[in-house]
Amino acid sequence: MEANVRPLRADAARNRARVLDAARTAFAQAGLDVGVEEIARRAGVGKGTLYRRFPTKEALVRAIFEDILEEIDRIVAGAEAEEDAWTAFTTYMAGCARLQASNQGFYDVVAQRLGAAALTDDQRRRVNESTARMLKRGQDAGVVRSDLVPEDVSLMLRMVGATTRPAPDGSPMDDHWPRYLGLLQDALRPEAATTLIAEPWRLKPTA
Repeated sequence: MEANVRPLRADAARNRARVLDAARTAFAQAGLDVGVEEIARRAGVGKGTLYRRFPTKEALVRAIFEDILEEIDRIVAGAEAEEDAWTAFTTYMAGCARLQASNQGFYDVVAQRLGAAALTDDQRRRVNESTARMLKRGQDAGVVRSDLVPEDVSLMLRMVGATTRPAPDGSPMDDHWPRYLGLLQDALRPEAATTLIAEPWRLKPTA
């Protein structure tokens, strides 16, 4: 958790954004062992500035995920403004998939090092609630298959994440992964539904 949760001055907010952007890129490129000095250098701030706000690497990672969650909130707001329920749902999925594609290197590094501890229970709950809201609208309108649960959508987005990594021949997938998002979205329409042979994985409720 960040040491100071009071509203930031404009210059402090800019420094925070620079530090988090630099850390996100540095972690993706060099792993979580990248030095604090390197992150500060990339951000154009002093080590003291970085340490005052983010005393540990874990605090830095958690803050990056908080920023990503805020981006998801903006994606939800944009999707909810759509009049058509199917367009709203697919807009949400596409926005989350693009966000994931742009952060896949960071996600991979953090998952390897921190595993499940990379996100707090509250952060997982927030993402799940956003997904649930978008899913319910589509299901209530009869345009999304009724047997889906929010966790299904999150796991399908993880499946799309696999297609954002380099292809088997090493070539980039930047221009190709949206195809696989489209294929998955086709499977979400009620007319495409078949009986599923396994129960969904669900997040455990928090105490």
